[in-house]
Amino acid sequence: MRLAAIFLSMGILFGAFAGPMAYIIFYREYIHHFGHQKARSLAFRGALVAFLFFVGLSIVSGYVIIRYIVPAGP
Repeated sequence: MRLAAIFLSMGILFGAFAGPMAYIIFYREYIHHFGHQKARSLAFRGALVAFLFFVGLSIVSGYVIIRYIVPAGP
């Protein structure tokens, strides 16, 4: 259970870095094609997806590592 908390916290940490970076990248690209309000909305959705992707990826990888790679205790 302790390893699961570590993987979840790593996912939140990396997601916290990925979300704002995705927002900046998406906003800079969408501003060329849409107005400011639509670009902000789409960029926020992209940032949310990036955050959730990293959290989900860490949960899945943590489950696989805990379940199949780390040997069971005595």
